[in-house]
Amino acid sequence: MPMNKAQFVPLAEAAGAIASGSKVAIGGAMIMPPMSFARELIRQGKKELDLVCSPIGGINVDLLVGAGCVRSVEFPQVSLGEFGMAPNFRRAVEAGRLKTREHS
Repeated sequence: MPMNKAQFVPLAEAAGAIASGSKVAIGGAMIMPPMSFARELIRQGKKELDLVCSPIGGINVDLLVGAGCVRSVEFPQVSLGEFGMAPNFRRAVEAGRLKTREHS
């Protein structure tokens, strides 16, 4: 499909296509993460998501974990860059509430 023929859908519709329990690839790290999409997933009450971070997870992953939307995360790294560790991600991992699969 040519770039000028790309089809866009409203954010709520895009997030609505993600069922609870889905595996979702998510990127962005701390540079242009899809924050509106993450917030919409939270607003719609998505649960038990399995995230695959590419290239790394950032504030969007930390927000979804903190909101209780995530069951597992595959990642090479989850951090907030110069702002340090991702606090919700770290707490969930330390408490054993989050399954992880590290690819570093």
